[in-house]
Amino acid sequence: MNLGGIELRHIVDVDGQLIGIDAEMINASCLLRRAARGHDRRLFLLRAGERIPVMPHQHIRLNEEEVLFFETMPAPTVLAYAASPLPTRLAA
Repeated sequence: MNLGGIELRHIVDVDGQLIGIDAEMINASCLLRRAARGHDRRLFLLRAGERIPVMPHQHIRLNEEEVLFFETMPAPTVLAYAASPLPTRLAA
């Protein structure tokens, strides 16, 4: 892919958005940033009908011969519950 004299050797699709990347490796956080997705998103590689989770600092090797497809989803929210007192026995 050639954009204004800049050669982009690798193409990835993130949520339907095509992104050209020259580097052979990129980590998931950088890919989310390039796709203008928030850090609160989880990245998944779509391959053969499967959704494979990609860790935030995991490196992804790109291939000039194929387009990699990714999907993002909101990261699960972890709720912190206040420690509740131990249950007490009720007299019957």
